Amino acid sequence: MSGRATGGNRFASSVLDTWATMFVDPERAERAAAGLHRLESRRRAVGDVLRVHKAVPQFQYGLDQLAVSGPEAHRRAAVNAKSWYAAEAGRLAEHLRLLRSELAWLAGQPEVSGAGLAVIKGFNNARFYLDPSPRWSRDVDVYVPDWDACLAVVRLLRERGYVFDEEECPWFKAEFERGRAEYGQLFLVRTEGGRFSRVDIHFGTYSVGAGDYLDFPLTDFYEPVAPDLGYQGVNPTGTLLVMFAHALSDGYVSVKDVNDTVSLALTRDDVDFGRLAREIRRHSLEPQALLLADHLTGLYRDSRIGGFAQVLRRAAGGGRTSPLWRMHDRNWHRRAAVNAVHAYRSALRRRRGPLVAARRAGQCAVFYNRRLSVTLSDRALPQRLLVRLMARTDLTRWRLRSDACPTMIHTGHPALTGIAPNGSAVGLPRLRPTPATGVRVGGTFPDRQLVAIGDDVFLCSWDQVVSRRDAALAKDLASVQGAAARRKGESADD
Repeated sequence: MSGRATGGNRFASSVLDTWATMFVDPERAERAAAGLHRLESRRRAVGDVLRVHKAVPQFQYGLDQLAVSGPEAHRRAAVNAKSWYAAEAGRLAEHLRLLRSELAWLAGQPEVSGAGLAVIKGFNNARFYLDPSPRWSRDVDVYVPDWDACLAVVRLLRERGYVFDEEECPWFKAEFERGRAEYGQLFLVRTEGGRFSRVDIHFGTYSVGAGDYLDFPLTDFYEPVAPDLGYQGVNPTGTLLVMFAHALSDGYVSVKDVNDTVSLALTRDDVDFGRLAREIRRHSLEPQALLLADHLTGLYRDSRIGGFAQVLRRAAGGGRTSPLWRMHDRNWHRRAAVNAVHAYRSALRRRRGPLVAARRAGQCAVFYNRRLSVTLSDRALPQRLLVRLMARTDLTRWRLRSDACPTMIHTGHPALTGIAPNGSAVGLPRLRPTPATGVRVGGTFPDRQLVAIGDDVFLCSWDQVVSRRDAALAKDLASVQGAAARRKGESADD
């Protein structure tokens, strides 16, 4: 088994590589069927692994295959194992149906016609599966080429009842001096009758690590999904580049990456490996591409997959895989380490010099080790020291940077529910327009910066720690903004 499974990761890797990847080879199906008896006594642990790695549908799909056409001696065991997570798999399938209907609704709105809307990641990659049913996604990831198109999508979703996600906050970046306009990501969710849907909007480009991005038009890789759909997909070359960028963000190569790549190898022969090789090197994505290629080689005997893996390995430059990278290992400290190394290599490739590269790497490590949930409190001394080490920028002057990632915390975030606005406009900062349509900024750098997207007000934080004083300021501004919007709406009705 490839991928350097270590410690507690060995069991997870064994489960995922044996029962949650596509069988393809007859001997892999035989091995998976013969080993089912070992899982009976560890059903809870197996379920935990499958949930963490979003692999329950693939597990069920494999068992379906084994129950129908696997070795006869093990079919009864496969039927029995199918029942373990059948109810959960049914709920996940229902969730996917809801997301598909939300995507169809969004793509059918005239406001997004011609906006360049495309699906990326899960909903895009499922297109390459012979049977897309095992490819599960928690959310719909859509991409639009610029902020104006993103704002149109946000307004549509807000009118439909979506709110900004409390688990992941929006962020903006840019690198104006290199011609890179605003890019970033916004997360919106909608809950109705116990049903949950989530749309992640990527705009401008796709982020790569702490301070880099895919420095080409993602639209270069657009391809039609179907004649009657109002959105595009991303072709196999673009799919792999987004996959490697996403792996860096997560800090490991996932079982989904394995299955997505196997599906590409089995169904498409149009990967532009020359372009892929150039972009992998330009964006310092070699480690994850090499690890994935080697893992595929060790896992499969199918000539189509093996050939694909060999060409992918050459595109990634060959050589040894990085000792930092792992398969199936959600270790957030290692995530910080691989991103810090990437920040260092990326800075050197941009000819920033070793001192700048080292500073970028250190800032990246601090940022990726920050707390991951919004907390309402004053910063303790260690937190004050850490936040000073982070890359920050002055949003009140819209001086966005690619290496500074402000967390934009919505005033409706549950962590701020204990703060009540007083409704007074006295002493509140004035919001000024920015070059980004519908976005206004105010407050003071670094801790009292405020951003409004339409009528939604956000307080910016670099470490997701928010003081009561600053939260009250943002709540007051949101209250005043909301009152003004209501008066404007009433005047329009009159």
